[in-house]
Amino acid sequence: MYRTGDLVCWGADGQLQYVGRAEEQVKIRGYRIELGEIQSALMALDGVDQAVVIAREDRPGDKRLVGYLTGTADPVECRVALSEKLPSYMVPTAVVALDEFPLTVNGKLDQKALPAPEYQDIDHYRAPATRLEEILAGIFAEVLGLEQVGVDDSFFDLGGDSISAIQVIWRAHSAGLTGRPRDIFVQQTVARLARVVRMSNSAGSVADEGLGPVVPTPIMRWLKSLETSEGPIDEFNQTVVLQAPSGASADDVAILLQALLDRHGMLRLRAEDDGAGGWSLTVPEADAVDAGTCLHTVDVLSEEALAAARSRLNPAAGVMLSAVWSASTGQLALVVHHLAVDGVSWRIMLEDLNIAWVQHRGDQPVLLPRTGTSFTRWADLLSEYAYHPDVVEQADIWRRVTTIPASLPAPHPSEDTFATAGYLSEFLDAETTHMLLGEVPTAFHAGVQEILLIAFALAWTQYLGTGGAPIAIDVEGHGRQEDVVPGGSDDHDVDLSRTVGWFTTKYPVALNFGGPVGGLRWTQVVAGDAALGAVIKDAKEQLRALPDGLTYGLLRYLNSDVDLAGSDPVIGFNYLGRLGSPAAYASGDVWRFSQAGFSLTGAAGSMPIALAHSVELNAVTIDTDTGPHLNATWTWAPSALDRTAVTRISRLWFDALAGICAHVRRGGGGLTPSDIAPARLSQRQLDELHAQFPVADVLQLTPLQQGLLYHAGVAKSSGDDVYAVQLDLALSGPLEVNQLREAVQTAVSRHPHLTARFCHQFEQPVQVIPADPVAPWRYIELHTDGVGVEAEIEEICAAERAAVCDLENQPAFRVALIRVADNTHRFVLTNHHIVLDGWSMPILMQEIFAGYQGVRLPAASPYRSFMAWLAERDHHAAHAAWREVLAGFDTPILVGPPQKLRFGERSVASYRIPAKTTRALTKLARSHHTTVNVVLQGAWALLLSSLTGQPDVAFGTVVSGRSPEVDGADSMVGLLINTVPVRATFTPDMTTAGLLDQLQSAHNDTLEHQHVALSDIHRITGQDRLFDTVFVYENYPTEAGTQPGGDGLAIIGFSSRDYYHYPISVQAGPGRELELRVQYDTDVFDAESIEALMERFRKVLVEMTAHPGRRLSSLDFMKGSEPRLGSWALAAEPTVSQPVSSPDSSGDAYCPPATLIEQIVASIYAEVLGVDRVGVEESFFDSGGDSISAMRAIAAINAALDVELTVLTLFESPSVRSLAQQLENTPAQ
Repeated sequence: MYRTGDLVCWGADGQLQYVGRAEEQVKIRGYRIELGEIQSALMALDGVDQAVVIAREDRPGDKRLVGYLTGTADPVECRVALSEKLPSYMVPTAVVALDEFPLTVNGKLDQKALPAPEYQDIDHYRAPATRLEEILAGIFAEVLGLEQVGVDDSFFDLGGDSISAIQVIWRAHSAGLTGRPRDIFVQQTVARLARVVRMSNSAGSVADEGLGPVVPTPIMRWLKSLETSEGPIDEFNQTVVLQAPSGASADDVAILLQALLDRHGMLRLRAEDDGAGGWSLTVPEADAVDAGTCLHTVDVLSEEALAAARSRLNPAAGVMLSAVWSASTGQLALVVHHLAVDGVSWRIMLEDLNIAWVQHRGDQPVLLPRTGTSFTRWADLLSEYAYHPDVVEQADIWRRVTTIPASLPAPHPSEDTFATAGYLSEFLDAETTHMLLGEVPTAFHAGVQEILLIAFALAWTQYLGTGGAPIAIDVEGHGRQEDVVPGGSDDHDVDLSRTVGWFTTKYPVALNFGGPVGGLRWTQVVAGDAALGAVIKDAKEQLRALPDGLTYGLLRYLNSDVDLAGSDPVIGFNYLGRLGSPAAYASGDVWRFSQAGFSLTGAAGSMPIALAHSVELNAVTIDTDTGPHLNATWTWAPSALDRTAVTRISRLWFDALAGICAHVRRGGGGLTPSDIAPARLSQRQLDELHAQFPVADVLQLTPLQQGLLYHAGVAKSSGDDVYAVQLDLALSGPLEVNQLREAVQTAVSRHPHLTARFCHQFEQPVQVIPADPVAPWRYIELHTDGVGVEAEIEEICAAERAAVCDLENQPAFRVALIRVADNTHRFVLTNHHIVLDGWSMPILMQEIFAGYQGVRLPAASPYRSFMAWLAERDHHAAHAAWREVLAGFDTPILVGPPQKLRFGERSVASYRIPAKTTRALTKLARSHHTTVNVVLQGAWALLLSSLTGQPDVAFGTVVSGRSPEVDGADSMVGLLINTVPVRATFTPDMTTAGLLDQLQSAHNDTLEHQHVALSDIHRITGQDRLFDTVFVYENYPTEAGTQPGGDGLAIIGFSSRDYYHYPISVQAGPGRELELRVQYDTDVFDAESIEALMERFRKVLVEMTAHPGRRLSSLDFMKGSEPRLGSWALAAEPTVSQPVSSPDSSGDAYCPPATLIEQIVASIYAEVLGVDRVGVEESFFDSGGDSISAMRAIAAINAALDVELTVLTLFESPSVRSLAQQLENTPAQ
């Protein structure tokens, strides 16, 4: 029995008479919802005595479901329980527990007195803040059929797909904006999309009309191959029926159709036989086709009228469109030859019909928006791209797919035609469809089409009972992959969002479930069993392992050098996306797709043309008043299948889809290896991580992060926290503790990688981003008086620093708020350098204090976009650039002991360069067309050369890493910086100008390659180390300018702790007087030495600016009696990495491992180093190892022997024998 909520009474005749509703029905986000149904579900939960559910609108336009209860039940647990029982759109945003319900004087529930809940922003709604965001949010909502869209809502989480993404772009074009469908996929939210779209500026550009000859595309050539003498393809078409707005007439229709014909060249296409079995295609001028000759009027639309319209198509004469108008029903049937149209094109034409209708009804000239890239231009690009090496190399993969045997008999061309085919149309319920559009793809990080296709293959596997045999399926895609095909030599990007034509791609896929439905019983599939998740993930990875489907057609039909023969699969699948959003077409004043005419279109498709498949599914999501419904239209060859078989297959598909939804409702889903690329983990490794905690993402490490992870491993055993960065702010004034904590958490939620766990047990180290990023927070109230306060604060700070150094198990960012006295606090932010750089900290502080003040921030730039950019760099070109810049450099410039692994205590000294000298530095930089940074680098290089006696010196510098190619890089939070070498070579005659030119030239040559890992540069040069000093010019904003603001709260002081591991590093900062902050290792330098060193540096600056034209060798800034650096700096021998010896070259020196532990260590060494064998006396590092491979080796040894060694152990015991001896004395965990 189901409670409908209808209120009825018995009539005198004994029949039920409807008199109204027993409860309120509301509409939220496009769904009609019965509040009583939710209330009944809430009442059924344990501990609930009374319950009521209402729709609140506490913010204008933001209607939310809220549940209220009395009893002992926990509100949070109740909401979770409801999420397991109800569709997501029926789950209350909040549940509030009350002691009792407020009542009116009449004893009825007083809804107005129910308190507003403290929303936890579960829906993450944020209203548009700018006019551009308002426009885009409106477009999102219109396309997706929603009442509102927040600027941070994901387009795809809301039900968007690739086709609706194109709809967003062309509506943006109509609003005067320019963008590309890929922008939707990359940016996904309104806030981020608003940062990349631009106002259109096409007034002066030349329109791409696409006139003249057209190169036949792969899908067009495929169609030609279907033509037989018995079944010509002149009538091969797509047909839609449109409902006209009230008042439309035949004359109006003719005007609108003429506008379509004149704007879209492919609707005028002439398609003739070229005499050699192919096409001769031409697009004539805009006025070549008269719409009046294409339009016929009938009293009522009928199958006969559509069949007649189909017969009037004549591609050779340029008649690609045949229209039928029924004035009595206000319906317009458009029959268009398939050569000129596809599923996306219908949406474009419908949009243009409505634009033309508004203009025409307003007595304005009908001027449709320009198209972007013409079909003609696109066809040319495809014919060129077919020979691209990236395409050609995919041929072998496609050959393997095309060898999969057919699962059904092929259709008989003479018997199985569209005229004799069987047809079946079925609809899926709205609730399941809604999940398939949003929750399911989100849970599996997949597209809607991928989920539908996987379920389709599951159904066929069950039907055929093929066991472990793969299922071959012929898949159609929309084919508008703008970014796959290079845009050619012109300056314009490819933009197909408003281009009408047949862009469809057709390509084979093969899915193998490894046994009867992946080892599952069909009942387990239908029930959404936990094991179903692994099957779906594996199938998803199989699909993503295939090349882009576009390349199949290019190789088979356009590249004459590649032989890609073979039969296409006999099972076809095509998902057409989503049609007819109710919010877009609810008004009677616009043209819209006619659901009533949907059943008539089959007549136009009943053609004597041979079927391409034994069975084919065309699926589409159709929006209705009751919600979205997935429609499945099946077409089959009678010689291969009958209606009973197809009906069963259709039911199996719907059952598989329902089972996948049930699996997601139970918490199923998760990442697969393709989701985390370019990071590389297996599915088993991902599942292991997810078993520890829910994982949102996995990223590879940046070059500097790899080095920092190595140093963290070295420092772990010594307890050193040199890379634990700490900012200590002294706050004065009234402070809301919870408000500040929420602001911190909001900032962390915006940048979840701040809470990453760093794992080095895999082949390549990775950072794992938790699904629920939470920064550890400590609130401490001190009760100590006097001098003991600072000591206690330092003790707290030390504990915070130690905590962020546990990179594997704890977040590398944490916050402590220390109450010192009334209205006096210390706000301590601690992070390991591996997650934040100096540029990011001011941005993060501004966000925290903005959040504290209640300011809504724009969407954050995702750190993943920077990682993706890194992975796309041309590493060969980068290595070549660094190899050239460092060619011939053979003596490392070291000021500390070469073999020093442990860090000594750090000390800091600060200096200022007088204003006069600072001004002179700026003047010198300007006069030589360079920067102050380059001048300072030249001075440091000159000092190093003088101190070490070397004419060829190198030192490190830190680059921002914030390339303008990365969207939002300037406001991104994370570690983007990198350390790279600076080289200076001195000659006796060199002047300051020559030095600065040399440095600037080297900088220019490596500017695009500053992302390269320092360890890679070491390998390029053949050196283990190049330098151990760093000079950094920091010209980004500092924390001092940030203020929390509001209610008298202010920063009255701050201190920061930020060290390098090098023996000496200098940080220079701009100002009236140049600021110098020197960090040094007290085991290497004392304060007196640093004082002398910086005095010399000051002299270098003075001499360089005072005498820029003199030879550097003649400058007097170091008296001969002054000591140089330590003896190791004067006599540093090159530490050249030796090539790894092969076993054959080692001769008698090879000593095999004798014990089991030695065998294990030796085998791990060999595997990590990529050699056949390693002797027990051979050093890991002499055999080619470096810091990164050392982490891999230690991770493998720890896993194999169940121990916990650090990287430092490998440095101290590098040979197989010495490390084995260490292991024999190390107890297993």
